[in-house]
Amino acid sequence: MKKIITRVLICLIICVTIGLTGCGNGFAKQEYDATEKIVQIEDRYAKENSIFNSMEDGCTLTVSKFDGRQTLWKKTLEENAELEIQLNLNISSGNAKVVYIDCNNNIIVLIECSQKNFNKQTATKTIHLTSGLNRLKIVGYDCKEIDLKILFVEP
Repeated sequence: MKKIITRVLICLIICVTIGLTGCGNGFAKQEYDATEKIVQIEDRYAKENSIFNSMEDGCTLTVSKFDGRQTLWKKTLEENAELEIQLNLNISSGNAKVVYIDCNNNIIVLIECSQKNFNKQTATKTIHLTSGLNRLKIVGYDCKEIDLKILFVEP
């Protein structure tokens, strides 16, 4: 009887250990600076308590926990254009950035908050939109309490 209980206990420990290995944000940390992952059309993220509002002149995002990469805005243009963007990014902890991806999959970091610098950043950037697909993505890991506001200003 004692051997059966021991074996059952060992099986339970192994099952729980295997189950927990799939949890976590390891993918987000590994892919934070991986250009080939960030430029993918597909998004990959895990988040909790998220509210995203898209408006004609921008968007807002609030999230209690975030790991991964998510498209916030995309537009296909017939001709090149310029766009001024005002960004406000606040996080209580973690690493997050908003990037612009042009039709050739070139990435420009527009704003970034990390544990190494301030967790509250404000920036105004003028980006040169290319003919074709243009995107804005948020990329992050270990993020808690994200508050992001993006406002598009006509030049």
